[in-house]
Amino acid sequence: VLQLIAKSNGEYDASIMDLTPTFETGAWLITFVTLGKYLEAYARGKTAGALQTLMELQPVSATRAILPDDVLRMMKEVQSSEEMDAEEKNDNITKIFSKIHVNSLPTEEKDISEIRIGDFLLVLPGGRIPTDGMLVAREGTSKIDAAENNDGCAYIDESAFSGEPFPVAKRPGDSLYGASVNQLSVILIQVTATGSETVLSRIVRLVDEAQGNRAPIQAHADRIASIFAPCVMMLAVVTFVCWAVFLDSSSGSLEERYVTALMSAISVVVVACPCALGLATPTAVMVGTGVGAVNGLLIKGGAVLESAFNVKTVVVDKTGTITTGRAVVGSKIEYVSQILKEGGDNDGWLKQLLSDLPATVRQSDAALWFACCAELRSEHPLGHAIINSGREIWGHDILKPTSRDRAAAKQTEELTISEFQVVPGKGVECTINNIGRNTSCQVRVGNRSWVTDDAEANTLSPGDITSQSDDDVRSLRTGGQIGVYVSVKTAAVNTFHIIGVIGILDPLKNEARSTIAALKNLGVEVWMCTGDHELTAHAVARKIGIDEDNVCSSVSPEGKADL
Repeated sequence: VLQLIAKSNGEYDASIMDLTPTFETGAWLITFVTLGKYLEAYARGKTAGALQTLMELQPVSATRAILPDDVLRMMKEVQSSEEMDAEEKNDNITKIFSKIHVNSLPTEEKDISEIRIGDFLLVLPGGRIPTDGMLVAREGTSKIDAAENNDGCAYIDESAFSGEPFPVAKRPGDSLYGASVNQLSVILIQVTATGSETVLSRIVRLVDEAQGNRAPIQAHADRIASIFAPCVMMLAVVTFVCWAVFLDSSSGSLEERYVTALMSAISVVVVACPCALGLATPTAVMVGTGVGAVNGLLIKGGAVLESAFNVKTVVVDKTGTITTGRAVVGSKIEYVSQILKEGGDNDGWLKQLLSDLPATVRQSDAALWFACCAELRSEHPLGHAIINSGREIWGHDILKPTSRDRAAAKQTEELTISEFQVVPGKGVECTINNIGRNTSCQVRVGNRSWVTDDAEANTLSPGDITSQSDDDVRSLRTGGQIGVYVSVKTAAVNTFHIIGVIGILDPLKNEARSTIAALKNLGVEVWMCTGDHELTAHAVARKIGIDEDNVCSSVSPEGKADL
């Protein structure tokens, strides 16, 4: 270009070929712009990859149950009734399926695209729910005490949607999300949404729309850039003209003046380049939403990220947010020795029961072993924590316990579990058969009123055992643990007797305290909202640095949504 300009003026000089090339600046400028575009595309790809992983969770096929015509007719009548409210409809649906064995229903495998709203799908334990639906029936290993008038609960892992690590208890009539994981019960659901109308599809669509929307600051930057860029280019042209025309001719040849003018113009463009203004905001939005999606946090666009700067209060859940969400057994307190020492075993029933235990079960671990037996068929996450603790001591088969130094003791007859039942909100109960000369014994694990026969007198044990267990549970709660009572009853006695308390804790995440401290340093007020007991909630709050006045405990899921 310089050669052509010089030649047109009749001042061409071959020495111009000796000038040092100066156009690498433009190349670097293009490189930086391209790099910014690459980072933006990479961030979009990360988000798309996270969403694709989420979409892959949805099953490609489903098991459709074929219900009798009379059941379908009754279901249609109930659901189309305008005289019944939602609760009455759920009660009637439960009654319709109360005499139906879910496992015995004829089924057929269908592609997910063939499933229609209103179809009934069968989901096996450990299987993913094919699409959104409503729980209508379950069939598992547990039975519900009719006197308690409770519906059977199915536990569903919805961590892919809510981040809540513990399975959620669902009753007939409750909504279920497609791609969530059924736990230990065979369940029957009625489809309420398919295809693009499912919660999973709406989440994916929401994130796609969020990435396409411009943040307010981004739109503002684009408006500035639309004016700023032409102004910069005009200034660059003016700079080139001024240096080329007004530069003293004695300072060099025409070619050198043109080079100096061009360098000055390029310098104006580089220094005042609006590329950073135009690329910084969209790149930040893309990276922010991408990183959030990878970590399970769905951000609804750049506007949300921008408004987050003005956040002054943050409310966090406890389980799975502050804690790991993996319950483990912390403390084990047994009262067997105390009952025997203080003469509470008047009829010798407890001593006989202990002598009938497998040889590998020590007296100090008797309460834990009984609790493990009761929780063997439980779906509750706290029950899983108890079982895992027992398996560390006695191996995989709790009914054939072994230990590190002793093999499994041979029983005259194999131990079996029967009459297992779950009472939601209270606890579990089972009967252990073939346990020595007692033939059988009943075990209850749960809260105090449940394990003591609804607070009946514990006449055969020392009077202070029950009160002491209450004190121990309060102490566990103060330390951030959940206290679970264990009681037994044999044919020789008429009431359940507390023999131990098990403390279950949810360990804190390693970064919990530092995260809370960082938020406080930013001037953000931190609150904790949890469904746990007040003592447990305050204990956790003290450990991570949240003010006790900023703790909301014993809050239901509906209360959390209202908050």
